[in-house]
Amino acid sequence: MRTRFLEPAQAEVDEAARYFDEQRPGLGDRFEHDLQDAVAFVTERPLSGKRLTENIRQVGLRTFRYNVIYAIDGEELIIVAVAHHRRRPGYWLGRIAR
Repeated sequence: MRTRFLEPAQAEVDEAARYFDEQRPGLGDRFEHDLQDAVAFVTERPLSGKRLTENIRQVGLRTFRYNVIYAIDGEELIIVAVAHHRRRPGYWLGRIAR
């Protein structure tokens, strides 16, 4: 299965990694590694994430308080958002076609 990040989701990743590196050098790399592990997990087991809507699921990162929000479109896993747990629920809904 191929994985694709929507531009706003990639921007969230970049912003979070920068923030964590500002807090402690190397922490941004740990965040990105944790994210890669979560994406690899759902790539292998796409239906394992918690269902949010009919077509959207989420899986949490192991160490950081972030969720990967994703959709499955045929053989493609689309990362819709990488959202902090305290972020407004559903803010990413406008990023997907209904």
